[in-house]
This record gives sequence, structure tokens and C-alpha cells, in this order.
Amino acid sequence: MPKSTESTWITVLSDAEIEKINAQSLALLEKTGIFVDHEGGLKLLARAGAKVDSQTKRARIPRKLVAQCLKTVPDHFTLAARDPQKDCPLKRGGRPYARNGGGADFTLDLDTGEFRPLMLADLRGYYKLMDGLDGIDFIAPVFGQDMPVAGRDIMMLREAFANTSKHIHMRTFSGATFKVMCEMAAIVAGGKKALKKRPLVSLLEAPVSPLKFLDVTVDALFLCGEYGIPLDVCVMPIAGGTGPVTMAGNVQLLNTEFLGGVVISQLAHPGAPLQYAPRPMAMDMRTGFSLAGAIELGMMAVAGAQMAHFYDVPVSLHGPWTDAMLHDGQSTFERTYMNLMAAYAGANVLVGAGMMQQSLVTSHEQLVIDSEINKTVIRALQGFSADAGHLAMPAIARVGPGGNFVQDPHTLKYLRGERYRPSPLIFRDSRDAWMASGGKTFEQRANDIARTILKEHQVTPLPDDISKALDDLVGDAMKSLK
Repeated sequence: MPKSTESTWITVLSDAEIEKINAQSLALLEKTGIFVDHEGGLKLLARAGAKVDSQTKRARIPRKLVAQCLKTVPDHFTLAARDPQKDCPLKRGGRPYARNGGGADFTLDLDTGEFRPLMLADLRGYYKLMDGLDGIDFIAPVFGQDMPVAGRDIMMLREAFANTSKHIHMRTFSGATFKVMCEMAAIVAGGKKALKKRPLVSLLEAPVSPLKFLDVTVDALFLCGEYGIPLDVCVMPIAGGTGPVTMAGNVQLLNTEFLGGVVISQLAHPGAPLQYAPRPMAMDMRTGFSLAGAIELGMMAVAGAQMAHFYDVPVSLHGPWTDAMLHDGQSTFERTYMNLMAAYAGANVLVGAGMMQQSLVTSHEQLVIDSEINKTVIRALQGFSADAGHLAMPAIARVGPGGNFVQDPHTLKYLRGERYRPSPLIFRDSRDAWMASGGKTFEQRANDIARTILKEHQVTPLPDDISKALDDLVGDAMKSLK
């Protein structure tokens, strides 16, 4: 990106409110504390000076300890890819990078539009499609329901390595399987040291709101630090459910939870790369559903981004997100404003491409649409030059009143660099031309693009020796899980 995005950032909190939320988070950690369901985590906190009650598994963390741990969190790092040209450097004021929403196990069938379980064959197609979409920078997991429950996370990563050369964002179901996944990543990277230098994978883990850190979360904080794997500390209280009903109260809670994760991570491995991932939700108090596309979520996410900037750590926000059941007008409406708000809040990562129905469902068409939305938002963040040449004063004087600029030398000079050219998803011609090309709808054009990529795109394959080593490791791990 030609210049920093900081000049464009939007805010919802004043400086005084940011300071207050920080101070109250420190007070909550010190007086109320967090629940830590992990013996090693409790011992680590106790040795560092936290007041730990082993019976209730409550740890009360002194504010000085939080400040000490915040100092070691990196302010930037790179989500490395198997293809270095697809690396995603996360830094303050840099361009945001986009990924799909992870975890879906339902799909809208590409041929029929039918809502159905997502299968292993679909998973492979989705990874290939995302590898071929240039508005999807890295890839998060989807899961086939015909995959075994035990080891599904391991199998997911094996398929991802085979079907993309982009960075891979993971999910794990246990400390044992995550250990195997770390070993898999080390094989592909060329060893544990090489993985630390260029982390080809990252992970999302979340405390359970309010203020609970389960064993799998603490295991992830420990192992990510050991292997140098960037970790999204995903804080996701549901306003009116697992969090206070007020937006400010929900932000207060999620910020406190993030700081709790920072302490555990940095005590175990100072300097471990973390990303602040405020993913606030809101319960529809009429239906009980947890909302994904409500404007209040975007507002709370902006506040979360401000807290991340206050701590000077990278930040990941939900971008294209929706409550819609289909890739329809509601979906496009909700995900566009959510994505714009996140980008203009200074997000390093925009999360959610392809996802619908509160993240339960993904579709090929939605991934194509979101790839275009992502590219358009990034183009908007780039701004434009206002130097003497671009301001065009001589050209305006030359053309004068009533003229036109079509054949002016200034137009010829700047013609090609001034406009963003969208993919064929966006139609910008006459009605006659549209009818001649088949009169296809927005969704139909997205379907065509997805089919073309699935048919023609070639994924950079893994070297044979690495592929075999992965198969051997996965085979042994799956046997041990039976």
C-alpha cells in the first residue's frame, strides 16, 4: 500500500474512554480474576505472582504483571505462506489481509443451490477455489461431515497443505491433536526453527465468556508460543447472553479476556506473536439467536480495534459477515458495511469471506463475491495522490470552460493507473450488452467464476518427500486416536 491507513481510521471511543476501559480491565483481572481449567497454567500464574485458588481454579492477576506481559507482545509479524509471494505482513497502518470464515460444515451446493452437509470432496474444492481467488489472502478451515470426528482437525490441515500454497489458519479440538498439527507444519516449513522464522500456519483460540480459559485454550497458548505460531486471541462475548447487554460493557469484558490471554501466553513464551481478535456478538433478545450482521457488532468491533491500537498489537476483525441464509441482497448489504467498518477501523485481518447464517454455512458464490468486496475495500483504503500532476491544473486551464478531457494528454498519461478494474463479477456496460452476454444475475456470474476457477486453477503441489512425510505422520496420529 502506498501510504499508511492510519489517517482513515474511524473511532467510537474517546481517548479518555479507552484509558477507562484499560484501567477497569486491570481492576477486573486483579479483583475478580479469571477461571483457568489447566493445572500448568495455574502454576505458571502463581509463580509469576498471581493469587491462585487451586480449588476454584480462579487466578487474580496483579496489574503490574499485565503491564509486564504486554511489553513482550510483538507489534508486527508475518503470516508466511508456502509461496513467499503470498505472505501477509501484519503491521500498524498496513493494508488489511482477508480470509474466509472458519469452521463451517454446511454448504449451498454449487449445482443446485441446495442446503446440505459439507463433505470432504467439497472441502478440497473450497480450498482450491480460495487458492485461486486473489481477494482471499489466506485460508481457514471448513470441515467435511464425512470425516472422522477424532482427528478431523488433523485431516483438515493435511487437505489444506495439499490444496493451497497460501497461509493456513487452523482450528484444533485438543492439545494432543494440535501437537500433531504443529509437527505437520514443521515438516512443510523445513523444521521447527524454520517454522518459527516463517510461520506457515496460525491458530484461533478463545476463552469462554465470561472470563473462562479452558484446558484446550491454555494448551494452544503454550504450544503456539513454543512453535512461534501466531495466535488469534478471539474474544467473543454475546451481548445480552455471555456478555453485558450494553455495547460498552461487552467491550469491557472482551478487553479483559484478551489481557488474560496475553498474560498466560507471554509468561509461557515471551515474545509469542498474538493478534487481538475482538469478535463481539449480540443476542437477539426476541429470538435468542446470536447475530452476525447487526450494525452494533461493527460498532463494538471498531472499539475493539481502538483497544488493540492502544496496546499496539495486530488486530483481526470480522469483515464480510451476515445473518442471511443465502448469498442474496441481505448478505451483500450486511457484509459490505461490516467489511468497510472493519477496514476503516484499522484491521490487519478481515475475517468471514464465504460465510452465511451466523457462520454455519459457506458457499462458492459468496467466496467469489467477498473476494471482490475485499479488493474494493482495499482499493478504497489506498486513497489517491494529490500531487501537482494528479491535481491537473494545467489540463483544466488548457481545456477551459465547456471543453472535455477525453483526448487531453493528461487523460492519456493517467488513464491506466487511476481506476480499479473489477473482475467480471461486476457488470458495467449497456443493457443490450448485458442481454447479449446472457442477462445473468450477480449470483449467476459468481457461480460461473467459481466453476471456472475450480476447472482451470492449478495449485502449487507439495514436494513428494514432504507429502509422504505428512501422510506418514497423519496416518500414525489417526491410528493413535482410535
